[in-house]
Amino acid sequence: MDIVAVIGRHMELKRSGRTWSGCCVFHGERTPSFHVYPEDKHFKCYGCGEYGDVFTFLQKLQGKEFPEIVRALALEVGVAIPEREEDSAEQRRRREERTEVLAACDAAARYFAARLASRFGEEGRSYLASRRFSDETAKLFQLGVASNEWDDLTERLAKKSISTAALEKAGLVARRDDGRPYDRFRGRLMFPIAGMDGGVIGFGGRVLPGAPEKLAKYINSSESILYKKSRVLYGLDLAREHIRRARSAVMVEGYFDVIGLHQVGVKNAVAVCGTALTPEHVELLRRIDCRTLTLLFDGDAAGVAAATKAATALLPSGIMGKVALLPRDAGKTDPDEFARTQGTAAVEELISSAVALTDYLIDRAIADHCGPSPKDSSFEQRVKAFDQLRPLLGAVPDGMSKSVFEERVAKRIDLNLAALSDELGTARRMVANPGPRAAPVKTQMRVTHGSKALDALGLLASFPVLVEVALEEHFLDLYTGLPLEPVARHLANGTLEGDQVIEHLEPLLPAGALSRVKKLLAEARPEPEAAEREFRKAMVEAKIEQLGQEIDRLNAEVVLAGRPIPDDLCRAMLVATRRRADLEKRRDGRRPG
Repeated sequence: MDIVAVIGRHMELKRSGRTWSGCCVFHGERTPSFHVYPEDKHFKCYGCGEYGDVFTFLQKLQGKEFPEIVRALALEVGVAIPEREEDSAEQRRRREERTEVLAACDAAARYFAARLASRFGEEGRSYLASRRFSDETAKLFQLGVASNEWDDLTERLAKKSISTAALEKAGLVARRDDGRPYDRFRGRLMFPIAGMDGGVIGFGGRVLPGAPEKLAKYINSSESILYKKSRVLYGLDLAREHIRRARSAVMVEGYFDVIGLHQVGVKNAVAVCGTALTPEHVELLRRIDCRTLTLLFDGDAAGVAAATKAATALLPSGIMGKVALLPRDAGKTDPDEFARTQGTAAVEELISSAVALTDYLIDRAIADHCGPSPKDSSFEQRVKAFDQLRPLLGAVPDGMSKSVFEERVAKRIDLNLAALSDELGTARRMVANPGPRAAPVKTQMRVTHGSKALDALGLLASFPVLVEVALEEHFLDLYTGLPLEPVARHLANGTLEGDQVIEHLEPLLPAGALSRVKKLLAEARPEPEAAEREFRKAMVEAKIEQLGQEIDRLNAEVVLAGRPIPDDLCRAMLVATRRRADLEKRRDGRRPG
């Protein structure tokens, strides 16, 4: 599969030496920083950091799962995808169920929307009009209404060959104690919930005016093979490109809030579906290059609790969290009403005035327990404020940022950080992380004594003229996320050389590793061509070492995962093994296959 040809269908690429370049489709830019490397069969954007192979590119661009991308490309080139014998039956069953549930959801969404547009939807249309939602907005979000009858949807869709079993799997039908089916949604305004690619995967429903008070105001579909509340954000299918361009998103609490903000032009708004923000939600946003998430809510106790949970999910991700509090005058306590009554400019001003999420939560903890000034409060009150911030302290990733944050909290609350060390250790152990950790976006190798990555670093320090070669060989990828990254970046930018390198490395490396770099710097310098050969060889061996560690990690994950082995693990193992084999051939002077 020609990666240049595939990516070239979606963006303009121009040859630049051994690579191809263009303006990145994942973030707005005028100067090309997106590069495709045909020999290595991958791409990297040096503007936003996105990188990967042809499958990664299409997954991110189209929002589809890996198997879907593989099947589409295989069909395109006429290649049959063999099924793994040990789990092919289960894989077929899941694919069939996904197709069945998707068809049921699509048919239900069409029926609900048609009913809203018909004479039976007058009550729903009147309610939407009272909230100033246009017909165009209703169509864009595929809004609809469900009948009051107990089996209307079941009977209507049976005529379209959608079985009751399929509707039950989709969370649209439930069963009585005696086993008889009934429609879960009745007499409600319906909000189809779409996946990243726009296909309907679930529903939310709101009672219409005049409904019995005993009914829950909102209900959602039960979870299905497609719909998992912890992995779905309402409105993300429509907001995705707006979030990618702005590198920011606005998080609200309800369906109407998303729709109301969208209607006034704030089109990067999304909402959770009846659950707190999870690490999986954050990962969805991170994948589309969201750098800032602004929470827009009322500052009541429930809102503070939601903000705290959001912070524990956001802090490890690197996404900046912000808070914009709605004004509480004149009863304007939800984003939809605020947008409807105040207009676009007021909403944009509110979002632009958002404060850092951590600052807001620290201020709120102090206000809740210490009053205007922590110094004037008792020790017990300050400890209570600290306890309120315990989830945040446990969620901050280890490293310099963690220490700075802990010192900042202690200083704000007027408590001695050293005296709190035991408390902080407990906080780290107590932090909640309900979902499985997202697979790392890229391999990160530990640079230790004897590593070829140190040889590459020392050679580049000795020969600054190798900077172009270093960029071509993806030198910085060896150090991303590690203590040596700042030094590596200085070398790649040509802002550090000679003795300055040692000064920067001394606090970062053990004595043996530092001695290794010093020796490289002190050695007689070979001719430039020989130096380039040495550097390229060191880079290849460092990458082989890196991939070996990645394969070891994946082997451990395979053992833990059991059977059937997840598709993403199979793919990652295949890619890592092939890349290592290609690099070994390159090292040995053979042509990569």
